[in-house]
Formats: sequence, structure tokens, C-alpha cells
Amino acid sequence: MNKNSLAFLLTAAAVAIGANSDCAPFLPGHLAVLRTGDGLIDLHLKQAPVFVDQFDPKIFNPAPSLSVSIPTNGPSTLFFNSHAATEGLLSRSADRHLLAFAGYGGVNLLEKPGTPSLMDIQRGFCTVDAQGALHTYLYQAHVSSEKVNPRAAATDGTNNFWGAGNAGGTLYFNPTTGAGTLQFEPYQNSRAAKILGDTLYVTLNGPDGTAIDKPAGIYRFVDKSGAPLALPRQKDVQIDLVVPASVPYDKNVGFDMNADKTIAYMSDTVSGIQKYTKSESGWKLAYNFSIPQNIPADDNHAQGCFGLVVDFAGAAPVIYATTTEGYGGTVNSNRVVRIVDTNATAVVTTVAQCLSTNQAFRGIDFTPEASAAGSVKN
Repeated sequence: MNKNSLAFLLTAAAVAIGANSDCAPFLPGHLAVLRTGDGLIDLHLKQAPVFVDQFDPKIFNPAPSLSVSIPTNGPSTLFFNSHAATEGLLSRSADRHLLAFAGYGGVNLLEKPGTPSLMDIQRGFCTVDAQGALHTYLYQAHVSSEKVNPRAAATDGTNNFWGAGNAGGTLYFNPTTGAGTLQFEPYQNSRAAKILGDTLYVTLNGPDGTAIDKPAGIYRFVDKSGAPLALPRQKDVQIDLVVPASVPYDKNVGFDMNADKTIAYMSDTVSGIQKYTKSESGWKLAYNFSIPQNIPADDNHAQGCFGLVVDFAGAAPVIYATTTEGYGGTVNSNRVVRIVDTNATAVVTTVAQCLSTNQAFRGIDFTPEASAAGSVKN
């Protein structure tokens, strides 16, 4: 693709972003979904505009009721690899006031075409508050000779960030200290990160675990003596397996747990969503939810899920997830799905559907809540 074509696509994308953006605040109790792609830029370019879309969790949404666009140029630019199968997870802060995700910044979108994880460009985190206000925090990748994918971000809402990724991407960062990032060693690879009950958890999938002789699953952090580190900020941490992922469900990514830590869910990019329950004998797989497909099997990328969040407020947990289906060997034209977990045969319904092969839903969480003082700025 020549420079004139790139310029045309970026101009068209800017128009589309302006048309889809809205300054209205997020609605409480709705879904926030991280979307890559505006329908114009080819996701195979690996750099595309990013949006946070709002959906009503109880109905099918033909379009988002609100879309917050992440800048494609300037100091707040942040994007992730729109073609990568591992990037683009979303989480809500421990205080519920912010959404956070990880990516690349410091350059304008498509300023340097190519695979972002191979480029010597900054990585970072972006937050979005209840009013749609954005803040981007960048740091220099600690190595420039390796493929470094920023996959996920978690924050407590007070300038402390924890990242999940590969090649040293499992890390702690506070942009106000000037100290740079702190990589947790030797735990180089992780998939998702989330703070639940003021404790940071991360997931390792099969390949991640094999590299360090650990099983796939949900982990917390501990010190060398085994004492829990709720929100770790030291280099020499250890990890402690909380919920093991049962074979063959080791393509796990997203996760959630109830407040009592007796029910957990994990998404698997190939198989769907798994429910785990805890008893006196430990954690056991309860059952797997397979995801009915809208794309013909011969054309389909995968039949699982990626981002995941669960509403535990009612009698039956309600699961929301983004699917991994798509054409051309990658995720696109995929969906947000909903499962009311009454039993193993619970129905899977569609909440939202991407209408283009140049769009993909990735991370998912609930919308940020406003603080008592109004808009929160991290």
C-alpha cells in the first residue's frame, strides 16, 4: 500500500471516528467493549483506530449507544495490534472509576507501518473515565530486540498499573515516579490481568505455563516465603496457582471470580467458556459452554471466547464475553455474547455483532462509574 492510500484511509477513519464519538457519559450497569477497527482500515495492517463501545447488556444492540474514540495521533495516541490474537483486553479499575487497556503509543497510527510488537516504539496504558475522558501513559519497552506484546492492563485507579504481556510484559508501572517499569521475573508471559477484591490476578495459558513449568490457570502473587502480595510492586515475586485450567481448556485468556472466590470462569479461545467451582477438595471444572457460530466452519477462525466479565449480583451469574470467530484466519466480524448460568445447557445469546471484517470486539468489562466528586482523572 502506498503513502497516498494510507493518507486516504487515515482521513476516512478520522471522519468516521468523529461521527461515532459522543461526549455523553457512560451509563451505569452497561457493558464497555474494546473495539479495534472503523470498518475502513484493513485489520491486516495491524494498526487500526480503537474505540470503547457501550452496549445494553440485556438486549441485542444493533449499534453502540456510545462510542469513545481513542486518538490516532498526538500525545494521547494508543493502539494495539488489530491482527494479533492476544492483544486488546479491557479491565475496570479496583475503584470502578476507570477502564484500562494496554497498547502502543508515541507515534501516530500507521506512521510506522508494520507489526507493532517488533517496533522500537513506546508501550503504554490508556484509561477512560465515566465521562469519556482519556489519559495515556507511555513507557519505553525494556528490550528492543524482542517481540514485546502488551496484552492487558489493570489499575487500582490511583496511578498504579499492572501489565500482562510477553517478554517481560508482566510488570508494574507508576507514571508519576519516573522510575520506569518493573518486570516481574521470571514470569515473562501472561495473558490477562484483573484486580478482584483488591488483589491482582493474572492468567497463564498452556504455552505460558510450559515455559516456566507451571500449569495453565489463574494466578495471584506471593513473596518468597509464600505470603500473599495483593498488589505486587517488587521484582522478586513468585506466583501462586489459584484456579487450574483443566485440559484441554488451556487456551485460556479472560477470567472472573465471585467475591467469595468459590466460582470462577475462564475464556478459551478455541473451546468457549469454562465454569470452575471450589469445594473442600479444591477447584474443579463444572462444565464448558460451547459457543454457537454464525460463520461457516470452513471460513471460521475459532469457536471460543477472548474477553470475559461476569455479573454475580443475581441468583444466577450472567456471563458476557467476546467471541474469537472471524474470516481469513483472524478475529473479525465477531460478537459480544451473554449466558445466564442456570446450568450446563444455558442458552448463548448475542448482545452485539461486528458488521465488518475490518472490525473486531476484543476486551470487555462493565462501564466505569462516576466518583462522588464527578469525573475521575487518573
